[in-house]
Amino acid sequence: MANQISTLDTGYSIGDLSLFPVAKDTKASLYEAKNDAITSLRQSMTFNSKFVIVDDTSAFPPNGILHIGKNPGEAGAGELIWYNAKTSTVFKDLIRGFAGSRQSYWPAGAPVTSGVMAEHHNAIKDALLKIERDLGLIKFPSALSLNGILQAQENRFLSPKPVFRAYPVKGSPPMKVRFQNFTTGNPVRYLWDFGDGTTSVDKSPIHTYLTEGVYTVRLNIITGTGAQGIVTKNNYILVSNEQKTPFFYVLPNQGDSIQTATANSTSPTEFSFVDQTDGSVAERYWIFGDGETLNVTDPNIHTATHQYAKPGIYEPSLMVIFANQSLKRVFLVDKIVVF
Repeated sequence: MANQISTLDTGYSIGDLSLFPVAKDTKASLYEAKNDAITSLRQSMTFNSKFVIVDDTSAFPPNGILHIGKNPGEAGAGELIWYNAKTSTVFKDLIRGFAGSRQSYWPAGAPVTSGVMAEHHNAIKDALLKIERDLGLIKFPSALSLNGILQAQENRFLSPKPVFRAYPVKGSPPMKVRFQNFTTGNPVRYLWDFGDGTTSVDKSPIHTYLTEGVYTVRLNIITGTGAQGIVTKNNYILVSNEQKTPFFYVLPNQGDSIQTATANSTSPTEFSFVDQTDGSVAERYWIFGDGETLNVTDPNIHTATHQYAKPGIYEPSLMVIFANQSLKRVFLVDKIVVF
C-alpha cells in the first residue's frame, strides 16, 4: 500500500506540527493525518520477540511507532512498539510496550498500523488550534480571545483619557478659539476634528470658525504603546451673529520682566489690559496669571496695567461682574510671553 501523504496544504513543510517526519499536515481539515499505513503480521509475535515480520513495510516511515492488534478506527487495546530500523518486510531494533502499552502475544495475520493515528494526531492539532483561538492573535485578536480581552481592558484602564477645554465657546464669526489640551500620560499623536471639516495635529491648537453654526469637537490621542483615547464634546462651539462674547486684549503681548530689566539696567515692560465687554458691567476682577490680581469696582475704568516679576508664559483672565450679578470669565486667546 502506497504511503498516503497529504499535499493539500502547500503552506506547511514535512514535519511541521507532526508526530513523525513523513507526516503531512492538512490545515484545511484540522491537520488530519493521511499516512495511516496498514500491513499484517506474516508470522506470530511472542512476548520476547526482538523483531516484527510483516507482509510489507514500504508504506511506513524509516523509524517510528507501530500499533499491533488494532485496525484503524477499531476500539480495543493494542500494543505500541517503537522500531528504529526496517527492511522490506521486517521492523527491527524494537522497544516493546512503548508509551506504557502491554507486551502481548500476537498471532500471524494480526493488523499492524502506523503509529501516526489520525484520532490522536488530530486531537493534538485541535488543542493547538484551541490554544490559538483562546489566546488570540497578536494583531487584531477576536474579542473573546485572551489577547482580545486583555486589549479591551488595556484600552479601558490604561488608554489615555483626553481632556480639553476651549475658549471662547460662543461668539460671532469669525470666532478665534483656543483649544487647551490637559491630557496626561505619554501621548505621541493628537488629532483634532473641529466639526467644520477642518482638523489639526497640534497639541493645543488655535482655530477660527468662519461661519455660523453649532460644532461638535473631537480629540483623538494615541500613545507610544498604541493605546488610543477619544473624547467628543457634542454641540460644544456656538458661532452666531447674535452672540456677543466678553472680550479683552493686552498690549504688547510680550516683553521683559522686572528680573530681566534689572539685570540689563532697563525698564520692565508695562502690559496694558483693555476690556471691551458689552453690557451693564458693575465691576472687573483682573487675574494676571502670576498670582497677582486687581479688583476694579468703578465700571467706567475698563483698563489695567501690570508688570511681571519673572520670565514665563502667562495666561491672564478677567472676571466680569454685571449689574444683575451674573458672572463671565474672559480669557486671552494668545498667552503673554515674558522674558
